[in-house]
Amino acid sequence: MDSRIRYVVFIASLLICLSSSPAPFANARASPIVRGVCKQARDKLGRDYKQCIRALWRDTPVRLASNLKDLDIAILKLALANAGQSKAFFESMLNTTNSVKGTKAIKQCVSSYDFALGGFVFTIQGVNDGDKSSSEVLTQVQDEFVGCERALTFDRVQLPNLLSAKHFLTILFRDVALLVTSQL
Repeated sequence: MDSRIRYVVFIASLLICLSSSPAPFANARASPIVRGVCKQARDKLGRDYKQCIRALWRDTPVRLASNLKDLDIAILKLALANAGQSKAFFESMLNTTNSVKGTKAIKQCVSSYDFALGGFVFTIQGVNDGDKSSSEVLTQVQDEFVGCERALTFDRVQLPNLLSAKHFLTILFRDVALLVTSQL
């Protein structure tokens, strides 16, 4: 009886460990196309490979993508969703910020994210239409993000953790989408 309880406890512990830490197994589950894109992001842009896999593999359309075009559209939609949430967060900060310096930086970020939203929509349409120049818009989106970051740094505005994480993911998705879009 005692050995049966130990066996059950051991199996339960093993299952808890396996289910609570998906990171080591994310690469094993990730499709070759996602692994390849994340390797490119690591090699060409210095992005963290495991972070790329984890961020992308959460999304069902990414997991279902069987070619670069479908993967690109799925990643662009992730970037679009994150950009929309970030813009809304910046707008809510704008309504609650009392500092004039902070207001200027936040307005810059609202404008940058507004441009990014349009850029992601334009790029999705361009990828669907086979427009080879779509990647140029993603470069302009990056310039807008740099402008936002510079304004925040200059005015010493600290982003809340949630917004900082969304901002980071939006840039990661933009970077990976640019790699994929340029290969189409």
